[in-house]
Amino acid sequence: MQMIKNCTAVILCGGKSSRMGFDKSLLQVEGEFVLLRTVKQLQKLFPKVLLVTDQRTKFPSVFSQVDIIEDHYVEKGPLGGLVTGLEEIETEYLFLLACDIPNVTVDLIRDLAYHLPDYQTILCKQNERLEPLFAFYHRSCLPIFQQQLQTRNWQITKEFHRFSKKIISLEQSTTLDNVNTPKELIFWN
Repeated sequence: MQMIKNCTAVILCGGKSSRMGFDKSLLQVEGEFVLLRTVKQLQKLFPKVLLVTDQRTKFPSVFSQVDIIEDHYVEKGPLGGLVTGLEEIETEYLFLLACDIPNVTVDLIRDLAYHLPDYQTILCKQNERLEPLFAFYHRSCLPIFQQQLQTRNWQITKEFHRFSKKIISLEQSTTLDNVNTPKELIFWN
Protein backbone atom coordinates (compact mmCIF):
# COMPACT_ATOMS: atom_id res chain seq x y z
CA MET A 1 0.00 0.00 0.00
CA GLN A 2 1.44 3.35 -1.03
CA MET A 3 2.19 5.87 1.72
CA ILE A 4 0.83 9.42 1.76
CA LYS A 5 4.07 11.35 1.61
CA ASN A 6 4.87 14.64 3.30
CA CYS A 7 2.06 14.16 5.79
CA THR A 8 1.92 13.19 9.47
CA ALA A 9 -1.17 11.66 11.07
CA VAL A 10 -2.15 13.18 14.41
CA ILE A 11 -4.73 11.56 16.69
CA LEU A 12 -6.31 13.76 19.35
CA CYS A 13 -6.52 11.90 22.69
CA GLY A 14 -7.08 14.63 25.26
CA GLY A 15 -10.82 15.02 25.71
CA LYS A 16 -12.55 14.75 29.05
CA SER A 17 -14.86 11.91 27.91
CA SER A 18 -17.40 13.10 30.50
CA ARG A 19 -20.43 11.48 28.81
CA MET A 20 -18.57 8.18 28.46
CA GLY A 21 -17.50 8.06 32.09
CA PHE A 22 -13.92 6.96 31.30
CA ASP A 23 -11.12 8.02 28.95
CA LYS A 24 -12.10 6.99 25.41
CA SER A 25 -8.47 6.88 24.29
CA LEU A 26 -7.97 3.87 26.59
CA LEU A 27 -11.03 1.92 25.46
CA GLN A 28 -10.47 -1.79 24.90
CA VAL A 29 -12.58 -4.13 22.81
CA GLU A 30 -11.90 -7.86 23.09
CA GLY A 31 -8.69 -7.13 25.02
CA GLU A 32 -7.25 -4.77 22.38
CA PHE A 33 -6.90 -1.01 22.69
CA VAL A 34 -9.07 0.54 19.99
CA LEU A 35 -6.59 3.41 19.71
CA LEU A 36 -3.75 1.00 18.90
CA ARG A 37 -5.90 -0.55 16.19
CA THR A 38 -6.40 2.93 14.72
CA VAL A 39 -2.67 3.68 14.93
CA LYS A 40 -1.93 0.46 13.01
CA GLN A 41 -4.41 1.45 10.31
CA LEU A 42 -2.84 4.90 9.96
CA GLN A 43 0.70 3.47 9.88
CA LYS A 44 -0.26 1.79 6.60
CA LEU A 45 -0.74 5.25 5.09
CA PHE A 46 1.52 7.71 6.90
CA PRO A 47 5.27 7.65 7.60
CA LYS A 48 4.61 9.02 11.09
CA VAL A 49 1.66 8.86 13.50
CA LEU A 50 1.53 11.06 16.62
CA LEU A 51 -0.83 11.04 19.57
CA VAL A 52 -1.56 14.44 21.12
CA THR A 53 -2.79 14.05 24.68
CA ASP A 54 -3.41 16.04 27.82
CA GLN A 55 -1.33 13.56 29.84
CA ARG A 56 1.19 11.22 28.22
CA THR A 57 1.62 9.15 31.41
CA LYS A 58 -1.95 7.79 31.15
CA PHE A 59 -0.90 5.38 28.40
CA PRO A 60 0.30 1.92 29.49
CA SER A 61 3.55 0.36 28.25
CA VAL A 62 1.84 -1.26 25.25
CA PHE A 63 1.93 2.26 23.73
CA SER A 64 5.72 2.54 24.14
CA GLN A 65 6.31 2.25 20.38
CA VAL A 66 3.89 5.11 19.61
CA ASP A 67 5.03 8.75 19.43
CA ILE A 68 3.10 10.63 22.12
CA ILE A 69 3.30 14.38 22.72
CA GLU A 70 1.56 16.47 25.35
CA ASP A 71 -0.85 19.15 24.23
CA HIS A 72 0.77 22.59 24.44
CA TYR A 73 -2.67 24.17 24.94
CA VAL A 74 -4.55 22.03 27.44
CA GLU A 75 -8.13 23.16 28.11
CA LYS A 76 -8.48 24.76 24.65
CA GLY A 77 -10.24 21.81 23.09
CA PRO A 78 -9.45 20.15 19.77
CA LEU A 79 -8.12 23.46 18.40
CA GLY A 80 -5.31 23.34 20.96
CA GLY A 81 -4.47 19.78 19.92
CA LEU A 82 -4.49 20.74 16.24
CA VAL A 83 -2.15 23.69 16.87
CA THR A 84 0.14 21.44 18.93
CA GLY A 85 0.23 18.95 16.07
CA LEU A 86 0.96 21.62 13.46
CA GLU A 87 3.74 23.01 15.66
CA GLU A 88 5.32 19.56 16.07
CA ILE A 89 5.16 18.10 12.56
CA GLU A 90 8.05 18.27 10.13
CA THR A 91 5.88 17.51 7.10
CA GLU A 92 3.90 19.85 4.88
CA TYR A 93 0.51 18.37 5.84
CA LEU A 94 -1.14 16.98 8.92
CA PHE A 95 -4.02 14.49 8.90
CA LEU A 96 -6.13 15.08 12.02
CA LEU A 97 -8.29 12.39 13.60
CA ALA A 98 -10.23 12.26 16.86
CA CYS A 99 -9.61 9.10 18.91
CA ASP A 100 -13.35 8.42 19.23
CA ILE A 101 -14.16 7.80 15.55
CA PRO A 102 -14.49 4.00 15.35
CA ASN A 103 -14.96 3.52 11.62
CA VAL A 104 -11.65 4.80 10.26
CA THR A 105 -11.37 3.68 6.67
CA VAL A 106 -8.16 3.77 4.68
CA ASP A 107 -10.12 4.26 1.45
CA LEU A 108 -11.81 7.44 2.70
CA ILE A 109 -8.48 8.87 3.87
CA ARG A 110 -7.02 8.10 0.43
CA ASP A 111 -9.98 9.83 -1.24
CA LEU A 112 -9.23 12.97 0.77
CA ALA A 113 -5.48 12.71 0.16
CA TYR A 114 -6.07 12.61 -3.59
CA HIS A 115 -6.63 16.39 -3.40
CA LEU A 116 -3.24 17.12 -1.83
CA PRO A 117 -1.48 19.55 -2.45
CA ASP A 118 -4.18 21.67 -4.12
CA TYR A 119 -5.81 22.93 -0.91
CA GLN A 120 -4.90 24.08 2.59
CA THR A 121 -7.71 22.07 4.16
CA ILE A 122 -9.42 18.93 2.90
CA LEU A 123 -12.30 17.59 4.94
CA CYS A 124 -15.61 15.78 4.86
CA LYS A 125 -19.12 17.01 5.30
CA GLN A 126 -21.39 14.35 6.76
CA ASN A 127 -25.14 14.95 6.93
CA GLU A 128 -24.66 18.71 6.32
CA ARG A 129 -22.04 19.02 9.07
CA LEU A 130 -18.34 19.71 8.53
CA GLU A 131 -16.03 17.16 10.15
CA PRO A 132 -12.85 19.06 11.14
CA LEU A 133 -11.56 16.14 13.24
CA PHE A 134 -11.14 13.93 10.17
CA ALA A 135 -9.26 16.25 7.83
CA PHE A 136 -6.00 17.31 6.24
CA TYR A 137 -4.41 20.65 7.20
CA HIS A 138 -1.48 22.40 5.52
CA ARG A 139 1.25 23.93 7.70
CA SER A 140 0.28 27.36 6.36
CA CYS A 141 -2.90 27.16 8.49
CA LEU A 142 -0.83 27.32 11.68
CA PRO A 143 -0.53 31.14 12.14
CA ILE A 144 -4.28 31.61 11.73
CA PHE A 145 -5.08 28.86 14.23
CA GLN A 146 -2.48 30.26 16.66
CA GLN A 147 -4.20 33.66 16.48
CA GLN A 148 -7.56 32.01 17.04
CA LEU A 149 -6.24 30.38 20.23
CA GLN A 150 -5.90 33.89 21.68
CA THR A 151 -9.68 34.37 21.36
CA ARG A 152 -12.40 32.63 23.38
CA ASN A 153 -13.83 30.94 20.26
CA TRP A 154 -11.93 27.69 19.80
CA GLN A 155 -14.24 26.14 17.21
CA ILE A 156 -11.88 24.78 14.55
CA THR A 157 -14.17 25.73 11.65
CA LYS A 158 -14.42 29.40 12.71
CA GLU A 159 -11.55 30.52 10.45
CA PHE A 160 -12.13 28.08 7.57
CA HIS A 161 -13.26 30.95 5.33
CA ARG A 162 -9.59 32.06 5.27
CA PHE A 163 -8.32 28.76 3.80
CA SER A 164 -8.52 27.20 0.37
CA LYS A 165 -10.51 24.05 1.04
CA LYS A 166 -11.97 20.98 -0.57
CA ILE A 167 -15.07 19.47 1.00
CA ILE A 168 -16.03 15.86 0.27
CA SER A 169 -19.70 15.17 0.94
CA LEU A 170 -20.73 11.96 2.73
CA GLU A 171 -24.50 12.39 2.68
CA GLN A 172 -26.63 10.01 4.74
CA SER A 173 -23.56 8.43 6.26
CA THR A 174 -22.46 7.33 9.72
CA THR A 175 -18.85 6.76 8.67
CA LEU A 176 -17.45 9.56 10.85
CA ASP A 177 -19.83 9.33 13.79
CA ASN A 178 -17.98 9.43 17.07
CA VAL A 179 -18.77 7.45 20.20
CA ASN A 180 -19.65 9.48 23.28
CA THR A 181 -21.68 7.25 25.60
CA PRO A 182 -21.55 3.65 26.84
CA LYS A 183 -24.70 2.90 24.78
CA GLU A 184 -22.83 3.84 21.60
CA LEU A 185 -19.99 1.38 22.33
CA ILE A 186 -21.59 -1.13 19.98
CA PHE A 187 -20.13 0.93 17.10
CA TRP A 188 -16.57 0.10 18.21
CA ASN A 189 -16.99 -3.56 17.25
